[in-house]
Amino acid sequence: MLNANRLALLDELARSGTVHAVGGALSYSPSTVSQQLKVLEQEVGVALVERVGRGLVLTREGRALAEHARDILARMEEAESDLARLRGTAAGTIRVAVFQTAALSVLPTALDLLASSHPKLRVVVSHIDPARALPALAAREHDIVLGEEYPGRPVARRAGITLVPLFEDPLVLVVSPGTRHESVGELIFARAWVMEPEGNDARQWAVAACRDLGVEPRVQYESPDLLVQVRLVETGHAIAVVPELLLRRERPRVDRLEFPGRPSRSVFTAHRAAADSSPAVTAVTEAFAQSALSR
Repeated sequence: MLNANRLALLDELARSGTVHAVGGALSYSPSTVSQQLKVLEQEVGVALVERVGRGLVLTREGRALAEHARDILARMEEAESDLARLRGTAAGTIRVAVFQTAALSVLPTALDLLASSHPKLRVVVSHIDPARALPALAAREHDIVLGEEYPGRPVARRAGITLVPLFEDPLVLVVSPGTRHESVGELIFARAWVMEPEGNDARQWAVAACRDLGVEPRVQYESPDLLVQVRLVETGHAIAVVPELLLRRERPRVDRLEFPGRPSRSVFTAHRAAADSSPAVTAVTEAFAQSALSR
């Protein structure tokens, strides 16, 4: 009997290409991934991976089973969703991943709505780096993710994933109260910045946006925590571009300036298409949509 969890590992290896990427997507150590793939090989009686250089690649048989694994896992989820739909109520456990500003603002209201309308539904929430959102969803680490896209940096779409747009969230330049400046360009050039770490979509967008204005931002501080960023702005140590959603929720003591072009990020929910008919997925997605309207 094929094991669904091990099939998911093989499926993710076919998607991401390396054992380390599989481990990162599914929260396993690389050694655990390799061990489970060996067990799967014993179950099917054929080599599924082979070593090339320092990495593992799928054999012909491995690629064939990976294609079946994707279909098998999707059909299993479709069957579970159909049974839940026939039952008629949203119940059981659903795993939701959110990013920071959504966790601070949209999430609490959504949880209140779900608690009152679907008391049998248990929602397990975890924080996720937005860059990992869709890969982790495809790898079945979560059932729903609340994700974001920055201008010009669309997240890579994946087959079998349904995206539901929620709202546009303006990106605002914030400075300490009373900061003097002749122009936004002069301010961007003259002051130290706090941004998210390199490689993050928000950081890459912000640097590119400044360069489009002919200015190279002087990034002196880095933090993935936007609350840390606004505190450095409040105390006069840096300037930053942060989402309006955060400013509405936290109301920091900062002056807000319009960033040229009035950029905004897109916020969306995503789930696997095989769960389109799941009452639990529908309930959570609708709760996020209602919460977004009331933000």
